[in-house]
Order: sequence, then C-alpha cells, then structure tokens
Amino acid sequence: MQPKDIALGLADGGSANALSTGTNSVFRVRTSDGHTWILKVYGSSSYQRRERRAYDALSGLPGLPTVLEWGSTGDSYWVRLADAGKWTLAALPGNPKAAKQAGTLLRGLHEANHSQLSNLEAGIDSDRMRTAIRGNFARLERYRGRLRIPSSVFESAVDLEFPSTGSPRASHSRPAPEAFVINDDGQVTLTGWTWATLAPPEWDYTFAYWQLSQRASAAVDAFSLGYGATIDRQALKSWFAFHISASLLRQVEMRDGRLEDLQPFVDHLVSAMG
Repeated sequence: MQPKDIALGLADGGSANALSTGTNSVFRVRTSDGHTWILKVYGSSSYQRRERRAYDALSGLPGLPTVLEWGSTGDSYWVRLADAGKWTLAALPGNPKAAKQAGTLLRGLHEANHSQLSNLEAGIDSDRMRTAIRGNFARLERYRGRLRIPSSVFESAVDLEFPSTGSPRASHSRPAPEAFVINDDGQVTLTGWTWATLAPPEWDYTFAYWQLSQRASAAVDAFSLGYGATIDRQALKSWFAFHISASLLRQVEMRDGRLEDLQPFVDHLVSAMG
C-alpha cells in the first residue's frame, strides 16, 4: 500500500496533504470534524525503531513532538503526531524569536540525559570526525572534475586540520531549518529524529548554523544567542567542510551520474573555504 493510501485510510473520510516525500513520507491529515494531525510513514521498519528509540530516550525534552500513536498497515510502519504547526524556520528565517528558540531547544538536547539514546559505547568523538571528513573527500575525489570543484578549494578542504570536539552528547544530527516547526503562537518543535545519535555538540550547532547562514544572517545571530555559545572561524570552516562534503556525497551517490544540479553545494564549499 502506498503512503498516501495509508494516510487517507487513517483519515477516515478526511483529507491528507503531503508535506514531504522521500525515504519517509509525511502528511498533514485533516479529519472530517476539522482536526489535524501529522502522519509519518517510514521507508522501513528500522527507521521507525530508530525514531521511536529517540522519542523514548528523550521523553520530556522541551520541543519534542507529541506522539499520538505508533502503528503499522500491512508492511508499512507509521507514527501519528500532534500537529506542531504550519510553518518552519526555513519558511520564516527572518523571525529572530523562532531562531533563538531553536537554538535554546538544541542546547537543551545537548544537556539532556543521553544514556538510553544509542547503543554506541562512546559515540562519535574527535578521532571519528577526523576519519569521517578524510573519508568524505576521498570518496568525492572521483567526482571532483564533473562537479567542477576548483582544485585549490578541494585541496584546501582536504588539508584542513579538524579541531578537537566536545564529548559526545545526545544529538539530532540533521537539524535543518525545515526540521524546526513553528505554530501560530510562535512555539518551536524539533522534528525528524530518525538519525538521532551521540555526537559532539558542535555537529548539530554547526549544521544548523550552516543551513541558516544560507538564508539570513540575523537568524544565525539569534540562533547562536539562544544556544548560548559561539565557535571560532577556523573550527567553523572545518565543520562546514564536513557537512557540505557529507551532503554532497549523499546527493552524488543517489543520482546515477546526473550531477548538473549540485552546483549550490559546490558554491557553499567554495564560500566556506574562502
């Protein structure tokens, strides 16, 4: 059964509008009596298990979505969530209050008890980060010419000395502006916990920083104020190189040779290395 069919079946005579599709499919379901809630249909049962573990481990964390029901239909697994709002930080990057609250939520996550979040004994540490960024650029080497990454930029990124990091903490790992949902009262909810893990707090902070910096500098300032920390320019450059190379790799390796539309990622790397 297709995700849209599952959403319509659970709507029981109501409607279902797709919010996102891909590995997981997300819908806003409106029942016949006018109430709305969110349905997330997972691409596999393992994605549901991962996200459910994150919700259970972080129960009570401010800004966590409210789970209404876990379930399955045939071979498809899903979760029903309370509707956290119609807006996202991506749609409202010029809203400093929301950006500040997003930073505060992320700081709260990093200070939370993370003992039940991952079965990793130590989480991702500085050594693993250094290995990861070297691996990213080693894998990108074969695509460098087709992506038109300037040699000087690529070499500068490869030669970066990755900085020491904080101890692994509970981490979202992909806190893009689209993941911060905002309701009409301005309350912010952080969604999309499938890839939550233990990682240096700098991972989340710099990922959100990078994504917000592409939209509005005021949002970056407000986000950093809410988080209550800053990061020096050289360390930020290394983290940007890691995030951009990882994102670029994900796109390259699922495109079957079609790389023409990836120029924005290359432009981000050029800017970060400048």
